[in-house]
Amino acid sequence: MVLQKCSALASGPAACCPHLGARRPFAGARVARSSTRPAAARSRRQLAPAATAEAQAPPAPPAFWTATPAPAPPSQEEQPEQPEATFNWFDQWYPIAYVKDIPDDAPYGFVLLEQPIVIWKDGGGAYRCLRDACPHRLVPLSDGRIAPNGELQCPYHGWQFKGCGTCTLMPQGGDPTAPRAAATAYQCAVKQGLVWVKLQPAPTDGSEPDTSSIHTIPELDKEGWFAFGDMWRDIPYDWATLIENVVDCGHVPFTHHGERAALGVLERGQFGFQGVWPTGPRKGALGAQHTRFEGPVLMRHTIDAFDTRGFGNITAVYGVPVAPGRCRAIVRQPFRFKNKLLPLAFKVMPAFLGHLGNNSVLDEDNIFLHMQARACFLPAEQESVRRGMGEKPAGQVYYMPAASDAYVSAFRNWMKSVAGGGPFGPMNADWLRRAGPRLSDEQLLDHYHSHTKRCSVCQPALRNVRLARAVSAAVGVSAAAMAAMALMIQLAAPLAAGSPQALLSAAAEAVQQGQGLVHLAGGCAAVAVVAFAVWSWCSKTIPRFFSGTRPHARNRVVGEYSP
Repeated sequence: MVLQKCSALASGPAACCPHLGARRPFAGARVARSSTRPAAARSRRQLAPAATAEAQAPPAPPAFWTATPAPAPPSQEEQPEQPEATFNWFDQWYPIAYVKDIPDDAPYGFVLLEQPIVIWKDGGGAYRCLRDACPHRLVPLSDGRIAPNGELQCPYHGWQFKGCGTCTLMPQGGDPTAPRAAATAYQCAVKQGLVWVKLQPAPTDGSEPDTSSIHTIPELDKEGWFAFGDMWRDIPYDWATLIENVVDCGHVPFTHHGERAALGVLERGQFGFQGVWPTGPRKGALGAQHTRFEGPVLMRHTIDAFDTRGFGNITAVYGVPVAPGRCRAIVRQPFRFKNKLLPLAFKVMPAFLGHLGNNSVLDEDNIFLHMQARACFLPAEQESVRRGMGEKPAGQVYYMPAASDAYVSAFRNWMKSVAGGGPFGPMNADWLRRAGPRLSDEQLLDHYHSHTKRCSVCQPALRNVRLARAVSAAVGVSAAAMAAMALMIQLAAPLAAGSPQALLSAAAEAVQQGQGLVHLAGGCAAVAVVAFAVWSWCSKTIPRFFSGTRPHARNRVVGEYSP
C-alpha cells in the first residue's frame, strides 16, 4: 500500500471491516471465540476478573503477549549479564480514533488486542476508557448512554460508572462500593488530536496517566507544519500485514504506479528500524525518502524538499491491532511549505475528497492482502499457515531477493526478535480460526461500515452531497422547463404557422434583436446544464462513500514502469 504511495498521496489526497455480511462489527463488539478451542489455549487468554476502583488489574496476557527478545549473537569478549527486557503488548499506547470522530454525547466502542473497550467524554471534558462489559450482566457499555453528570450508564439496568471504573448507581438496589461492582478502567489520553489507550489500570484518582511513551509526530508540534489528510479505516487483514505493506516500497511500481526502489536499512533496535530510499519517489524529483518504524504502532515516510522544492511532507500510518486478521489504519500527512498561501489552499479543500481518494488507494491492496492472510478455501490450504509464518524466520517463508525487500525483512526481524512474533501469536491453524473465513470482494471493498458510518467528515459530506443531488435535479428540471416555455411563447406565431422556415427565421430575428424571452430561455438553459453537471458528479460520488470498485488500475501511465 505505502499509503503515501509514495508520490500518489504527496501530490494531494488520494488515500475489515465491521458490520460486513454475517460477521459482527469489530468496532464496538466483542470478538467471538471458538468454543471448540482446547481448554489450555483458552486459559492462556482468559481475562482478569473485574478489579476494584482502588486496584484494577488489566487482562492477564497470554504467553505470546509478553515477549523476550532473542539473544544477541555471541561476542568474542565476555559480556556482563544483562537483565532480559520484555515486550508487553498490553503495556503500549495505541491510537484509537481522532478526537473529532468520537461523539460528545455517545460512547464509542472498539476492540483493541481482542479486548472490547468503550471510550467517552466525561462531564469534565476528559476522555475515559472502560472495558466494554458491565460487571452486572456483562452487557456492552458502548450500547449505553452518557448520563447528565458525565458518567457512563449501562443500557440494561442503569448502573453508572466514573472514568476510574467506580460504580456510583444501582437503581435496583445494592452496594455500588462493592469491589465486584467496579468496571475495569484503562489508561486513556489525548495527544495531537488522537485518543490513545493503554490496556493498563487507569489512575484511581482520575488524573492524567504517564504519556511519555506515546508515539507522536514531533513535527506537528513545530511551527510551520500542519496536519493534512487525517483519516482512518478498519482493514480486513492483520496488523502485521498492514505494517509490512506500508513499509513495502517495492510494490509501488506495479500497484500504485511509481518506480523501483532500492532501500537501505540504517539502524535496527528495540525501537524498530529506520532506513532510506536514496533516490526517493517520482524518479528522484523530490529527493531522498527516509522511513522509520517505531514499534508497535507507527510507520512514517519523510521527504524533506523544503530547501530544494519548497515543501516537506510526512506520510504516517498508525497500525492498531484489533484481532487476528483485523486492524485499523490511522493516516496522517503533515506538510510544510515555504509559500504561505499553499496551506490555505489545502485547508479550503473539502476533506472528504481526500478520504475518498485514500479509500481508493487502500482498495488497491485490500483484496490480495486479505487473501494473503486468509484461506482461499480451507484452513489447511492457507499458504502462510502452511509455511509457518510467525514460527520461522521471514526469510524462510518469503523469498525476498531484492533490495526493495529490505524494510519488510527488517520489520519481520523486529517482530520475531523483539515482539515475540506479533500481538496474536504465530500464524497457525488456531490463528486462522480466530481470523475467520475469507470475505467476498463486496465486503472487502466496503467503505460505509469500515469508515463512512463513523467518520465525522464523511457522514455530513454524504448528507450534503445527497442534498446537492436532489437540489440540482430540481433546479435543472425547472430551468429546462422555463427555457422551453420562454421559447414557445416567443415563437408561438411561427409554431402555429407550422412552417420550419418561418420558425427558424423568427428565432434568428429574436436572437438578433435580443428580445427578453430569448435571453431568459438562454439563461435558463445555462442553469440547467450546470445543474445537470452537478447532479451527474453527485451521482458518481455518492457510491464512493459506500464501496470501492474492482478491477483496479495497474500501470495506467504508459512507460512509467518497465521491468
